[in-house]
Amino acid sequence: MRSWLIVSFLVMTCPFAGCLAGEDEFVWPEPDNWDCSIEPSYNLSCSVYLEGLSSPIFSLNHPEDDELWIVELSGRISSWNGEVTSEVADLGTIVSDCHVEQGLLGMAFAQSSNSSHSVLLSYIEEGSCDGPNDSDLLLSSASISSDGTIDMASITKLKTVEQPFRNHNGGHLLNIGDNQYLWGLGDGGSGYDPDGNGQDPYTELGSILYFSFTDGEVNPVLQDGLGDPFVLHYGLRNPWRFDLDSEDRLWIADVGQSCWEEINLVSMDIQANLGWADMEGSKPMSGDPCNTEYANYTVDEEYTIPVASYPHTGGNCSITGGFWMDWGPEDLRDGYLYGDFCSGSIWILKEENGGWMQNYVGSSGGMIVGFGQGLNDELLAFHWTGEIVQIG
Repeated sequence: MRSWLIVSFLVMTCPFAGCLAGEDEFVWPEPDNWDCSIEPSYNLSCSVYLEGLSSPIFSLNHPEDDELWIVELSGRISSWNGEVTSEVADLGTIVSDCHVEQGLLGMAFAQSSNSSHSVLLSYIEEGSCDGPNDSDLLLSSASISSDGTIDMASITKLKTVEQPFRNHNGGHLLNIGDNQYLWGLGDGGSGYDPDGNGQDPYTELGSILYFSFTDGEVNPVLQDGLGDPFVLHYGLRNPWRFDLDSEDRLWIADVGQSCWEEINLVSMDIQANLGWADMEGSKPMSGDPCNTEYANYTVDEEYTIPVASYPHTGGNCSITGGFWMDWGPEDLRDGYLYGDFCSGSIWILKEENGGWMQNYVGSSGGMIVGFGQGLNDELLAFHWTGEIVQIG
């Protein structure tokens, strides 16, 4: 049975913060789950896909072998072949666990032109938990051994991004082909972007970085962008997940602060300012962004406003993206799928009559920290309680 006590606690304790991007004073709840409830019109149900994990946040299908690699915030990476789970690596000794938003945050299989195989890893480096944050966000590479495990001795630091606070790290990695990758970074943490990183294109914080990885080196791809050469898009608070669709449009789920969770739709060839911390959703932070009737304002043309957003009502608190669904259950295809951490609610955003409409799919029955694609194109939801739920 759903624990409304915990949902109420979340809303009362943190009315001005997104949960996955919570401020220093935010008290995280204990993991909880409840009954799955999917709208009858979708003819879908929930079942346990895999359990016994501690902190799964996303998964990747192996590019050659028929197995799923599951990444946990704790630093553990496992492979699942449909019958057996095997350990691929445990980075627990090199990643920070000082804050619930720190840890192993992203991974991508790297392309190669020979028989060698490697991965890119995004994580907060291990450091002291006392005093100010001294642990930075790292991009590293590592080789995959012949036995299918990651060679820990091969881990090589490629790029370091200083993190002034412990939260808002982002960290998601996306392989977009042709030896090119996207890396999402939060605004550096605390609350309300105290250092103004979101609106500064010359810092890599609060941005989507665009880079190539060849011959062991990381280089920017953009030739004429504004600011830092790695920055593709900026004005973001904490882009926890993003995905490319079939038209190479980039969907970014950005965790909100006061009242709004947002979905941004941008191109890969035109740099965009997504508004944070001047804007939250389509509302200016200089006024009352929580007022849904907010009328007397004009959105500056320099900002790209979200294609969709939803408020912190009904137990919602923090967006978890998300995939462009060109696979999975038929009813969910041709749209962008996302959910909410606190409520476990899932929506599909589809184009209808020239606009984008949010359609409620149901609740997965737990606090959603990520989504994945199963071995047979199952839609997977990763819960804060450690289990992976299949929706289909």
